[in-house]
Amino acid sequence: MKWADERMGEAVARNMPASLETLQHIYLAELVWLDRIFGNEEALITHYEAPGNIADLLAAFREIHAKWLGWLEAAEDLDVLIPHRNLQGEAFRMPVWQIVLHVVNHGSYHRGQVAAMLRAAGYAPPDSDLIIWYRQQG
Repeated sequence: MKWADERMGEAVARNMPASLETLQHIYLAELVWLDRIFGNEEALITHYEAPGNIADLLAAFREIHAKWLGWLEAAEDLDVLIPHRNLQGEAFRMPVWQIVLHVVNHGSYHRGQVAAMLRAAGYAPPDSDLIIWYRQQG
C-alpha cells in the first residue's frame, strides 16, 4: 500500500497536481481505519480533511504510512475485533486482519482510477501491481 500510494502520488504530482480528489479519498480511508484500529469507534471519514495540495498530501501519506507500519510491527493479535460505525450509524465489529485487507484492496481499486485518469490525460501511470513490488524486493 505504501509503495503503491507513493508511486501513484508522485505521478500525479508530476503530471496532474490539481487532480487530488481520488488520492485524497484513499488517504482519508487509510486515516479513518487506522484511527478505528487505535480505538476510536466513532471515527467517520467525514470527520477528517485531506490536505488540499499535492505536496502536503504526499507528506501526509508518508506520515500515515509510518503509523500503519509502526502499528503493524507492534500488533500482536490480528484477530482482535474492531468496533466501528458506518456512515449510516450502524455498528459493526470486524477482525483487524479483515480491515487491513479492506484498506489495501480499497486503495488498489482507487489507484486504478488514478491510473486511468493519468492515461486519459496522456500520461503513462506507474505500475503499482503487487507482483511488481514483489519483484523489486529482490
